[in-house]
Amino acid sequence: MSHYFSYLPNVKVRVSSFRRNNVEPFVAAKNIFRRVKIRDKVQDSILGFEQYSVGNNERPDQVANELYGDPELDWVVLLCNNIINIYNEWPMSEQELYAYVASRYADVKGVHHYETMEIKGDNGEILLEAGKVVNSTFKYVTSDNITVVPSRIPISNYDHERALNDEKSNIWVLRDQYVEDFVDEFETLLEYLPNEELGDGENIKMTPNAVEEIFVAKKVAYATEVGLAASIGFAGQQELGNRTITTQVLDSGATVLTSSSSGQTQQSNLVNSSGVVAGTTDASSTSQSSGSSSSSSSSSSSSSSSSSSGSSSSGSSGGGGYGGY
Repeated sequence: MSHYFSYLPNVKVRVSSFRRNNVEPFVAAKNIFRRVKIRDKVQDSILGFEQYSVGNNERPDQVANELYGDPELDWVVLLCNNIINIYNEWPMSEQELYAYVASRYADVKGVHHYETMEIKGDNGEILLEAGKVVNSTFKYVTSDNITVVPSRIPISNYDHERALNDEKSNIWVLRDQYVEDFVDEFETLLEYLPNEELGDGENIKMTPNAVEEIFVAKKVAYATEVGLAASIGFAGQQELGNRTITTQVLDSGATVLTSSSSGQTQQSNLVNSSGVVAGTTDASSTSQSSGSSSSSSSSSSSSSSSSSSGSSSSGSSGGGGYGGY
């Protein structure tokens, strides 16, 4: 099959985004989109073709070698049968077929479908043809209201796939006396017709847009910030990220929140999600105590703090520009 590609014309394919060191960003490659197909009327004619049955585990190159004496003409065998994918359209060997059925069905011998049996009348006329697909409850009843049993047979998964594989084994091959003319016409049909995409005296295609891109020194680069991670963090997350918050209820019933970092008790500067620090004028309530440690307390509608000299409390609901916290 590799010899088939030697007949294909060339086309320039991009291998780089732009021209570098005065070198074109293209290389010559085979134009695999160029294809020749036998006319349907010619393929239906039996004048230049003959039927051939592919043997078990027989490859296209072996068929070509047997018929034409040249294994490199295997593409002629495939082209005459319009075979593009050899893995799906060429018949499988017995071993490959069994492995395929086992991988596709849970039970190789399981029932795939039912087919009719041939039933003849008293005079030998065929009343029911064989091979028609029917359901599992099918029964044939004659005009005399007689039920013919059996009138159907089960077809296993393996038998079904083997029948399909046998159909692929029956192929048409070109007669030996027409092969040389066939190859010459095939090569002529694959050649490019004269057009502006071909160079002078060259049989390689190159589009006008590709010619213009040769002289582009560098392609335009595009950049975007879509998907970049945000670098802004809330004050509340920054202040409370490495702190430990403990809750204490005093004898007076007030609740005291104490924040500590690195094992030490620090001043309770709690920060809400808006970035406001408790103790400023924007908070709903503030408290401060004197001494080596300080604490803040809050209840449902007020905050209180205590010190050695006395206590003070202030209550407000929804105070401050941020609506309290």
